[in-house]
Amino acid sequence: MNFLHRFKFFAIGVGLGCLIVYALLIRDRDFPAWLPGDRVLEELAVDSVIIGTDIQLPFADSLLIEHILSSDVLFDESKVRDMACREYQLESDTERMRFKICNKQIRLYQFEPK
Repeated sequence: MNFLHRFKFFAIGVGLGCLIVYALLIRDRDFPAWLPGDRVLEELAVDSVIIGTDIQLPFADSLLIEHILSSDVLFDESKVRDMACREYQLESDTERMRFKICNKQIRLYQFEPK
């Protein structure tokens, strides 16, 4: 069996394998974010964020999701291990925000403009 004949069988097998993987695993799925920072931002960017009573945002509450998605997660300053509630520090060019997630409840408890 020459090289071209073997290569045809290989290409047919790879093509069929790709089609099967696509049909069984990928089609009709909405994939979440892959990186840890993106997963945190996706978890925080919901409509049900509770804003602390002592926090005055310089923008409308409805724009909070846009500000969250444009921020970076600072894992060095976040507290996510060995606690009942996880705390995440977010930072953008114009502000710093600190969130606490307890029992599927997300609370913004610190906001500092830069």
